[in-house]
Amino acid sequence: MSSLSKLLSVLDLFGPQTLKIDPDTIAERMGLSRATVYRYVKDLCDAGLLTRVDAGSYGLGPRVIELDWMMRQYDPILLAGRELMHELSAQTGLAVFASVFYDGRIINTYIAEPSDTYHFSFGRGHPLPFFRGAQSKVLIAFQKGRRLQRLFEEHMANDPDSPYDWASFSKAAKKIRKDGYCLTHDELNLGLTGIAAPIIRPDMDEVVGSLSAVGSSQSFKLLRQETVIEMVMDTTRRIAENMRNPPSAPAS
Repeated sequence: MSSLSKLLSVLDLFGPQTLKIDPDTIAERMGLSRATVYRYVKDLCDAGLLTRVDAGSYGLGPRVIELDWMMRQYDPILLAGRELMHELSAQTGLAVFASVFYDGRIINTYIAEPSDTYHFSFGRGHPLPFFRGAQSKVLIAFQKGRRLQRLFEEHMANDPDSPYDWASFSKAAKKIRKDGYCLTHDELNLGLTGIAAPIIRPDMDEVVGSLSAVGSSQSFKLLRQETVIEMVMDTTRRIAENMRNPPSAPAS
């Protein structure tokens, strides 16, 4: 591993349960000397990737926010689908999520909400549990071939709390692929229902993300589940089509 890779791997120590960290912990977890850790921390602070948050502890810095802003201006899914997401949210009164799968993680990259009525356990940027919740299940189920089995082995095979063995996991994933969507109740937030469908680039035959509509189970009864399912799937198709001919990035 190069020195640059080691320096940047300090950022991998942060997570939902580790929002700030001190140099001693970095040294212990990475097996580095204190002198090396302090040099890394200084370089990352100078780059704006870390910032001192209290005596002896560091958190992610303002450069991360700047990079996040730039990503949202040029992200292909958001360029192709941001307006469609808000349109779907306005039509249904539901929150609409764009989600992606990368490096074994599922995260929501954008949320269009009709109001601040809902309080989601997993908001934008917060990694979702593996194969729990409509977004997570859709993105995993549409992984191809041996990659699906490898993901099961890495994330679920040795988890004593997992309700799945390989046979039941494979069967559940196959059903989602056959249906073309996933419907879940109460899996991430009690009282909420989610419907997710994959965003598949027709020119690449590749799943690049998912779109989901989330709201109270009562709202879905009023709207008719079948109607929402078709609206979500139609929106994903329109987003995928837009991605073939993406619009220009909006001017700042």
